[in-house]
Amino acid sequence: LDSSATSTIQPQVLSEFNSMTRAGLIGTVTYLLIAGIRPIFTKISDVFGHLQALVLAMALHTLGFVVCAAAKNFSAVFGGTIISVLGQAGYGTLVAIILADILPIHLRGIVTAFVSIPNVTNYYLGVEVGYGLIDTWHWVYGLLAILAIVCSLPAVFSLQRLDKRARQVLRQMEAPSGQADGPGRRRFSVKRLLHVAMELDIPGLILICGGIIAILAPLGMQLNITYGWGSARVIAPLCIGVVALAFFAYYERRLAPFPVVPQHLFKNRTFTCAILAATFFYYTSNVSLYYFNPFIQVTREVSARTAMLLQLGSTGYYVGLFAGGWAMQFSRRYRRWAWAGWALWLLAVGLMMRSRGRLGASNAEIAVVQSILGVGSGVVIGCVGIGIQAAVSPVDLPMAITLYGMVAYLGGVLGEGTSTTIWVNVLPAKLSGRMRSDVSVDMAINNITYFFELPADQRLVVQDAYVATQRILTICGIVAMLVAAIAMLGLAPYEL
Repeated sequence: LDSSATSTIQPQVLSEFNSMTRAGLIGTVTYLLIAGIRPIFTKISDVFGHLQALVLAMALHTLGFVVCAAAKNFSAVFGGTIISVLGQAGYGTLVAIILADILPIHLRGIVTAFVSIPNVTNYYLGVEVGYGLIDTWHWVYGLLAILAIVCSLPAVFSLQRLDKRARQVLRQMEAPSGQADGPGRRRFSVKRLLHVAMELDIPGLILICGGIIAILAPLGMQLNITYGWGSARVIAPLCIGVVALAFFAYYERRLAPFPVVPQHLFKNRTFTCAILAATFFYYTSNVSLYYFNPFIQVTREVSARTAMLLQLGSTGYYVGLFAGGWAMQFSRRYRRWAWAGWALWLLAVGLMMRSRGRLGASNAEIAVVQSILGVGSGVVIGCVGIGIQAAVSPVDLPMAITLYGMVAYLGGVLGEGTSTTIWVNVLPAKLSGRMRSDVSVDMAINNITYFFELPADQRLVVQDAYVATQRILTICGIVAMLVAAIAMLGLAPYEL
């Protein structure tokens, strides 16, 4: 709800502060923070408890909306958005961890699908709310601040009861009979503060979060397109990120008393293979779909609304989550269904060669292919995620879930980087020498209004170039799916 509502009002908000050109900055920073901040909430949850981590996420989410609601300039909107995104990252991390803690493993897939239903329904509701209040956009942020508290309170109260019971049991187990000052009533001291800091492993969190953000930043901000891969603005953050993660691995293995990421996780064949497979899954999705909307608008000569309606992959994804969840619930197996989802996904990517590789494909054909792709991706991603949970111990479960969630951003940004590199280099080359001298190739590619004003013969040339470029992206997706299949061979056949 908050994502679609704020996206709807964002142009109006930024226009009011003469800051439309900074829209990309907000999107990129949001993306990087959601990807990089997750391990911090996992560690807070591990050290202090789910309740404390959830309250922190709720407080940040609410505070961010309050700052935006009271904003009188772009800086306030930007700062409020960052604070809110920190809470959003916490919510996304904690929901999966809490479900894994309270549910038997064979039910986690289907319950996750049920929890995801609001992602579909509230998306459209958020658009309507944002559009209805666009002229009084401060109220949108105000309503979201209220909803952030109201919607979190049931979970907070439930976790508070469980936390209270758990601490009572812990005191009874650890405190000697008749002792008034058990572990639940320890007094504050510098020694205890240092111990908590060691448990949080703050240096490790800085290294992993900073390293991930440094690697994702140049690709997420598309600096490779603006300045080229050889630019210091691209190479420097990538090198810093790689060095930070390399030192993180050494620090966690040799120096950290309470590691953020237990090294033995990567010795687990199923965990490692699932992480690799998921990286290529998300790479496939982004490399083949990143330019879906402009491709459909240009080649089908339809409106942006029609192009959005044809993008049924997201809806199909949640259908796939349900299908995979039900299959695992009743069969208590995951690997066979993961392979079934992979086959559907590969079939859909292969069908893209036909539906997107020619100009005569119908809208119905494109919609069906998108639906198949979405269902297959939902099944395989959901089932492989449950396979990871079956493969690791309860102690390692929170961090394993967090890392599996983070590869979505890693694979996604790699796919986006590949897609944009191919698109901005191949597409102009396909048009070079084929357009009339009075037609601007750059405008024909980058301005949809200019494209629709071109003569029919010139539009056909542009459409042919779009189809040829999209075919290359689709081939990249097929190759990535085959590599993912090699990684999936390492998944162990656990019984759920």
